[in-house]
Amino acid sequence: MIRIFISLITCAFLFAISCSNNENKKTQNNNTSESVLDYMQMDSPNSFIPLGIKILAPENSLNAKYFIINKDIAEIDFDYMDNSYIYRASKNSNSLLSFYGDYTNSGKNFIEDDINVEYNISSSGEKFTLWRVNDIYYILSSKAVDDTDLTNLSSIYIKFINNK
Repeated sequence: MIRIFISLITCAFLFAISCSNNENKKTQNNNTSESVLDYMQMDSPNSFIPLGIKILAPENSLNAKYFIINKDIAEIDFDYMDNSYIYRASKNSNSLLSFYGDYTNSGKNFIEDDINVEYNISSSGEKFTLWRVNDIYYILSSKAVDDTDLTNLSSIYIKFINNK
């Protein structure tokens, strides 16, 4: 009788643990699927045309690589004037901002060609500018030490976009 009782308690205990593990796996799978990014490397910025986005690496930049992320973000990674940059554009601001997690506005916002530009810093120390022209949001980010490098290149991009 005692053996049956101990066996039942053991089975109940193992059942409870297995249910707990399945719930943890479901939570882990949900978290993983939310953070998975679908990067597709492209040959040129012309690949962004179907997204309705036109972005380019600056003249004299090096190591430019082009990506479409999750079918709605255009990205160019490049080196320019001794700094590495990531330039992204999308019609969905939340998609763009999801790369930066917790971020704070640095208070160094500025206006260029009547466009409001936010200057932000992510929790990992990455600096990025954010602006909107028509229905497209743009982000230029870098870990450059000198803030003026990021703001100057952002200004160049905004002038280029406005003079299309």
